[in-house]
Amino acid sequence: MSDQPVTGTVKEWHDEDGWGVLTSPGVPGDVWAHFSMVRTGGSYATLATGETVEFTWERGDQDGYAYRAIDVRRPGEPERPPADGGPGYTSEVRVTYE
Repeated sequence: MSDQPVTGTVKEWHDEDGWGVLTSPGVPGDVWAHFSMVRTGGSYATLATGETVEFTWERGDQDGYAYRAIDVRRPGEPERPPADGGPGYTSEVRVTYE
């Protein structure tokens, strides 16, 4: 697993299916990426083949790939906040019944 982002390239991207493959010298193989892990500010993220990206990854069998992306962003975009409740974004919902 990569705690620190690596710089890589979009090897291929399938807009119609919402996934693609990333490559980087910092990863021992190709990395599968789903649109939901891409931070572009829109509801349906897309990338372009050949585009430079930064990403963190983990080991895990995904559609025949040994690695999968857990956060993908264009250079200069902020990192995704930790999922473990650490510093980052929070939200709260209160429901009051009378």
